[in-house]
Amino acid sequence: MIYFDNAATTPVSEEVLSSFDKVVTKYFANPASNHKLGQISADLEKKAREQIAKLFLVEDNEVIFTSGATESNNLAIKGAAFRYKNRGNHIITTNVEHPSVLNAFALLEEQFGFKVTYLPVSSEGTVNVKQVEDALQDDTFLVSIMSVNNEIGSINDVEAIAKMLKKYPKILFHVDATQSIGKIDISLKNIDLLSMSAHKINGFKGSGILIKKKNIDLVPLLSGGGQEQNIRSGTNNFPYEVCISKALRIALQNREKHYIYVKELNDYLREKLSSIEGVSINSPLNGSPYILNFSINKKASVITEGLSNEDIYVSTKSACSSKHSPYSYVIKALGKSEQEATNSIRISFSYQNTKQEIDIFCQKLQHLLNTIK
Repeated sequence: MIYFDNAATTPVSEEVLSSFDKVVTKYFANPASNHKLGQISADLEKKAREQIAKLFLVEDNEVIFTSGATESNNLAIKGAAFRYKNRGNHIITTNVEHPSVLNAFALLEEQFGFKVTYLPVSSEGTVNVKQVEDALQDDTFLVSIMSVNNEIGSINDVEAIAKMLKKYPKILFHVDATQSIGKIDISLKNIDLLSMSAHKINGFKGSGILIKKKNIDLVPLLSGGGQEQNIRSGTNNFPYEVCISKALRIALQNREKHYIYVKELNDYLREKLSSIEGVSINSPLNGSPYILNFSINKKASVITEGLSNEDIYVSTKSACSSKHSPYSYVIKALGKSEQEATNSIRISFSYQNTKQEIDIFCQKLQHLLNTIK
């Protein structure tokens, strides 16, 4: 099997599985319970939160556990919109964000009357500081821009944008860092809200984090027992919280080493693809090496099915939007044709992939392009 769909999800690592087995069997009590077993669970949860806070250089109470990046994005965006609507009703984002961001803004726009500016991206899939600053209005209270694009790997300079926005103290800055945490270095110094998910770094699906700086308040999306500082009610899934701490520790510890290795894979695949007729690369050279997107002159859905039949797994678009649109809105936003946007393929690497796998993939891709009409 050759798995090139790591931007969609990654396999759970042995280290994380080992932690889960130990915690879920020995310490199963509700961490909110007052008895001894419950307090042991609460202590484990507290240690996990402290470890995560230390990794991100934030305070313990700035770590909010969620079910994943989609919930984190929704909690950050809707929670801020409802809490700070007295500051204004204008929000800024880009037109290539993840569906969990774009659909959250669409709901705020259509159902609650907020105004949203969708910044167009460059041919490399990014926005710059000047674009963002020029779009600010007197009633702007929130800016949300992803760090790394999940389809093409373009990297926004969110640290520069965050620094600029500090001149406007009433404006909050949210960053969807799902594709950058553990892969691309990012400073949280001037970022108010940051979302991430465990299953992109060899953790469990259904586990995520929202970093919420302590001076920020949010209207909770869930009403209940007041867990997570009354920001995210519901019985804490503390085994997953322990495991996301473990996954983060491993990913950040190995980030630089894995980056160098994956960059070699990306460069190698680019070189191989350049010799295949009918292939045009969409991902920018200065993007994340973990993602390489290209368009072909045949039906991408047919090619990916053919590859799947050979136990080679790639994707055509974001896993969260692939079933709802005939083409990639991200590729279209780059100025590409609808045909190119319809027939794009995304390769997403991990440190577990090899050059040998790339050789096999390119050989099979070439064969399919030659034989499929």
